[in-house]
Amino acid sequence: MYRFEDETYDLVRCRCGFVYVNPRPDGASIARMYDDADYYTHGYNLGVETQNYFERRDELIAQYERTARDLASEVGGAGDLLELGSAGGFFLEGARRAGFRVRGVELSPQAYAYSRKELGLDVYHGQLEDAPFPPASFDVAYADNVLEHTTAPDAVLERLRDLLRPGGHLVVIVPSYVNSIYFRGLLAAQAIVPRKLLGEQLAGILKLDPRGHSGSPYHILEFDRSTLATLVRRAGFRIVRIEASVPFPGHLFRDPRPSPKVRLLRGVFRSLDRAMRLGLLPGARIRLVARRSDGAANGEPRPRAG
Repeated sequence: MYRFEDETYDLVRCRCGFVYVNPRPDGASIARMYDDADYYTHGYNLGVETQNYFERRDELIAQYERTARDLASEVGGAGDLLELGSAGGFFLEGARRAGFRVRGVELSPQAYAYSRKELGLDVYHGQLEDAPFPPASFDVAYADNVLEHTTAPDAVLERLRDLLRPGGHLVVIVPSYVNSIYFRGLLAAQAIVPRKLLGEQLAGILKLDPRGHSGSPYHILEFDRSTLATLVRRAGFRIVRIEASVPFPGHLFRDPRPSPKVRLLRGVFRSLDRAMRLGLLPGARIRLVARRSDGAANGEPRPRAG
């Protein structure tokens, strides 16, 4: 499925529905992946965006400000927000403009330096487990397309719970495409799928790369609705809602004068997204909102991820 340096990586699907990369990249390999500047062109947004992340600064900050305002309404107000995997800080900046007090954690040295120097954001460079935040420091913990990049998601979720105040909210967004019926169906049908209809960019997005691999194994894990919900509950959260959707490939929706083929593909993605949001189809992306469960404070045993 993936290749990095001289190593190839397969995908394995457990009977429980959990998908993971085998062999698992070690810490040094993971650090080198995110030190690659090309990541912010080809890897940062589920592979569906080919324009460089930093070149979209104004567009993304405006988009994230709208997202953060909706989030404030959803969780009952703008408070202290921690973003795990804050990249160049565009979501944090949007959330700050929406009234949140923001801090972040980012592993990439390039993105960390940008967020500090260009936006003046309070971001910790390193792993969440080493970040110097005291317990119960935040009202919202936000992890957008980051949990699938971790080697120990249970420990990450438990740490985020400890950093939340009682009643605080967790927002997790993860891809679920390669753990879906769509991907497995396309793998089975790829011998007859006309690549000229899909185009090179879309074939790459759908992980049907003719080279036989889909880039670096940034996504070490991939969840489905059930495995994500189970993990979040075990970490000490009560789930508020789970929503499904599909990410839209940027190159299909940016052209103001699309060709008939692009119009057709836009219609396909919009129809899929609508059906996923209505619960008629499994999602290619999952958004989960949960609240910190405070049973331990009432003398109840706290569930542990196992």
